[in-house]
Amino acid sequence: MTITVNSFFKKTFSHLKLFTLFFMICSSSYFIYNIYNIEKLQTKYITTLNNVYSVARRFGSFYNNTDTVALNTGKYLFNGVSVVVNTPTNAKILSTGIKKLRSNINQLTDDNIWTVAVFETASDYSHFDPLRPAYLKGYDKIAINTIVKNEDLMDTYRSFYGCNIKLTDIYKELGTDQTIRTIYYPIYNNKQLDSLLAIDINNAAFENILAKFNKNKMTIISMDNNNIYHTSELLPCSTVDPINLGINFYTLLKVTLLPSLLLLFLYHSLTQLIENKNFILRHDQMTRFYRRDYYEIKLINQQNFNLLIIDIDHFKNVNDTYGHEVGDDVIRAVTKRINNCIRKQDIAIRWGGEEFILSFSDMNKEQLRIKAQKICDAISLCPILDINITVSIGGISATNIHFNDAYKVADQALYHSKHNGRNQVTIA
Repeated sequence: MTITVNSFFKKTFSHLKLFTLFFMICSSSYFIYNIYNIEKLQTKYITTLNNVYSVARRFGSFYNNTDTVALNTGKYLFNGVSVVVNTPTNAKILSTGIKKLRSNINQLTDDNIWTVAVFETASDYSHFDPLRPAYLKGYDKIAINTIVKNEDLMDTYRSFYGCNIKLTDIYKELGTDQTIRTIYYPIYNNKQLDSLLAIDINNAAFENILAKFNKNKMTIISMDNNNIYHTSELLPCSTVDPINLGINFYTLLKVTLLPSLLLLFLYHSLTQLIENKNFILRHDQMTRFYRRDYYEIKLINQQNFNLLIIDIDHFKNVNDTYGHEVGDDVIRAVTKRINNCIRKQDIAIRWGGEEFILSFSDMNKEQLRIKAQKICDAISLCPILDINITVSIGGISATNIHFNDAYKVADQALYHSKHNGRNQVTIA
């Protein structure tokens, strides 16, 4: 019982060590993989936003080449775009360009454009797609020049390489509590600010990019603050609210736990399969003893021997009287009793049909004789399948001798046991 319990704990501890190893390999590999992909995700954000900026800048050309129509004070709807006029004026009808701009940017941001607005400076009118209550309430209080100044977009027409567009910080829109960021693009003509394009992007667009990236790349990158690895980078044409990316420890633990268990299972299954295959190749299937064709070469390479040859007495009579199936059962029972008499490190070989060789280490001649007698007595002690079964044993204890010579001596000893009445032991 103690051996069984110790064996159980030893096996459990071994599996635990293996699982820990597999978990460390899985988690560290996956951790490195995620770190590698964070840079790719940052590039994805930058590329997406630069594409949005490119679409926004192209709107300037459309704006400059659009004719005007006379509109009185009021609200108008052109192709789903609202135009709010405070004083009668000649207004540009920008609905076609705004709709196209919105469609193109929605494709880049997974339909996360909240509002597209164009605020005029020279005339008191503005465009909204859509005209939401929050905008309707507050647009007339917007000082376009103040926004341009605060966002550092003054005289951007002079800039050749710099940002002539601006991404604001994250804020919640009054009245809706939507978390958004706004892209401002000033449109200049003849060094004069004509209008300001404002594109409100729902901040979920950045979360959606992260979610799709994680799905496609099978990563666990997060925007959480409690990450074991953290990196931060400003988006193009932005000076605040960088994109924070990292790897959460608990998510890493949760994701790599199952693969680690699976690896342990596969490892255990594979090693068990190899062990079973090796056992079949090396062992006789009936007796579970070593096969002669496997172990004989090892005996040939030995020089010191404590060897027993065991042969079942009158086995042919058993087969002739009871049949070969009973004969096979007798062999199984005999080898089981032999196995109960020897140590784990002792070698048992099925040498022939009913003949077996046992090889022992660290024994002298007297110990070998005692062991042989114990085996002989264990088999004859009680019948097998109601048949009185005995064995004859011959053995040798010698050093610096070739196996063939040792075998001949042990075989002669076996011959002596058989012709001297059987069910006995002879050690040369």
